[in-house]
Amino acid sequence: MIAIPYLTALTTYFSYGSLFVFDQVRDFFRKIIDWWSASNMQGYAPICLGLEDFYIRRLYLRIQDVLIGLLQVLLMLGLMWLNTTPMTTTKHSRCLNLGSYNYLGFAASDEYCTPHAIETLKKYSPSTCSSRVNGGTMDLHNELEECVANFVGKLAAIVFGMGYVTNSVILPILMGKGGLIVSDSLNHNSIVNGARGSGTRVCVFQHNSGLPKGAHQVFCEQDRP
Repeated sequence: MIAIPYLTALTTYFSYGSLFVFDQVRDFFRKIIDWWSASNMQGYAPICLGLEDFYIRRLYLRIQDVLIGLLQVLLMLGLMWLNTTPMTTTKHSRCLNLGSYNYLGFAASDEYCTPHAIETLKKYSPSTCSSRVNGGTMDLHNELEECVANFVGKLAAIVFGMGYVTNSVILPILMGKGGLIVSDSLNHNSIVNGARGSGTRVCVFQHNSGLPKGAHQVFCEQDRP
């Protein structure tokens, strides 16, 4: 373990404390101004609440901006010291992109997917551009839901054309008080927020723990100290 110098720790805590106090004062006056001008959106709940919202707005985003700016300055100084400029090379490396939303490969030419995608676009519209409540249910929806249900071995499945919003909004509709959600510890934040918003009992198990054999590793959010 690396020992942190006393002066470094002291100045860091002092900076955090100063930001916390200063921004609490700013938020206090901001609430007064919003109340006086009635410019805030009435009836809309904030995405984050309490200290989480305060930390993201007043601390995390500021620190992130400072670090990004510092990295940019260091990069420019390094380029100036080397007396060079960024340039492309003739060397090519084959890489796997793990940060793309191109899950099905439709964004690139593929000998299998591309012809089927083009055929489907000719038969159906590119998108219903709305929820199924407004845009209607097509036979593709029913076919996909039946395929998913068969794949996971369940009687039925529901398919939505959305990601984050689906998990965070639909889970509270499907689940409620008296229910139980067993969630992977590495589940996406959308699932975590949806499970918490449902008001039901949430039990989290450690990722790759081998449940249900490792059921002793399960703990519930309501049971946290």
